[in-house]
Amino acid sequence: MSTIRLIYIILHILEIWLLFIAGKKMSKTATNKEYWRKSLWAFIPYVFVLGLRFGHNIDWNYYCMTYARYQTMDWNTTEPLFYYFFYVFNSIGIPYFIVISLQVAFFMYSFLLLCKHFKNCLYYVLPLLPVVAQSNDNYIRWYWAVSFILIGFYWLLSNKGRKYLVSLTFFIAGFLVHNGSVILLLFIPAYFFLNKNFFSPKFSAIAIFISVFFISIAIMSFLNDIATYLYLLGGNSIQDANISKYLLKVNDITSGGLSDVTGIKEYGMITKCIVYISFLPIVIYAPRFLAKYEYGALFYNLFIIGAFLNPLFSTVEIFDRYSKTLLIFQAVVAGITYYKLLRDKYKNGILRLFCMFSMLCCFYPFIRYSFLTKSDYRMMYIWDADGKEYIDTNLYILDMLKNR
Repeated sequence: MSTIRLIYIILHILEIWLLFIAGKKMSKTATNKEYWRKSLWAFIPYVFVLGLRFGHNIDWNYYCMTYARYQTMDWNTTEPLFYYFFYVFNSIGIPYFIVISLQVAFFMYSFLLLCKHFKNCLYYVLPLLPVVAQSNDNYIRWYWAVSFILIGFYWLLSNKGRKYLVSLTFFIAGFLVHNGSVILLLFIPAYFFLNKNFFSPKFSAIAIFISVFFISIAIMSFLNDIATYLYLLGGNSIQDANISKYLLKVNDITSGGLSDVTGIKEYGMITKCIVYISFLPIVIYAPRFLAKYEYGALFYNLFIIGAFLNPLFSTVEIFDRYSKTLLIFQAVVAGITYYKLLRDKYKNGILRLFCMFSMLCCFYPFIRYSFLTKSDYRMMYIWDADGKEYIDTNLYILDMLKNR
């Protein structure tokens, strides 16, 4: 085992452990000031592990090259806010890894804002964030936009004055970072209609079972129309990010074709079972615990929608972004459920064992990502850069072709 790999594994273990400690400390805070002071226990490991990475995945290297070019501001874009950030940071000489660290910190901040509504159960909520938002490792601009969206959503849930105006401002900011986030404006009607009643746990469990095991991408031909719309909506920015390669291939995907550039993924039966087991106890038991929270039904319902869409949407990268955004709420819903079911008052040993197995299945993608990554260039940090600015993205493409 290389030193790079050993450090990579240790850092990811420490990250989960310290986030658990952060959740424990933050859950006991009595004031807003104390809440944010204790949040340093969450920011430090998350920003260190994810923010100081070097060359991880294609987008990190692509945006590194983009960042180097932004010495002047080009307003001929539909996403001026994102590129304005790049221009300003570049102009004042901020290193690229610091920019990435700021993006990671901003996402953590937006998540912790939402967690204030559920802070008494942060023990298990915070360690789940790197799991449900694992794609933040690659979808840099997307999660930057999502951070604005989550802050807008927090204001929507607040009782503060002018909350609708402030909320809409943050939603617009998210759109100006990544045009595709316009679909997340659906959070606004969700706020009005999805906080009244919980989706039926039995119906949800059946629907997600069907989604995981039976719904095939081949029958979802309407995705082609949606992809075309997104392509037209994004304009130059989508061309810049090469997303058009994914969108314009969706017709091939939905008709059964495969392409090396589509981002399509196939899941075997074991993986499907792991996914379903990770969802099942949460789907069944979460409503009884979330009912006492003001926005418990809303978070649960958004999670259910994400869990239903994820098995289908995760097979195509461009749609994976939307289901992964909804599954951010899984950290809250699952964290509360695990915390409640694993307490001493629940003496049902079989239920507790099933809950622990579900948690293991939930962490499985993160465990696999942390322990089974083998190529050193996928695990380096800034101290391993050795003078390089980025990793040749062809290495990732060759890996995908080799491991098809």
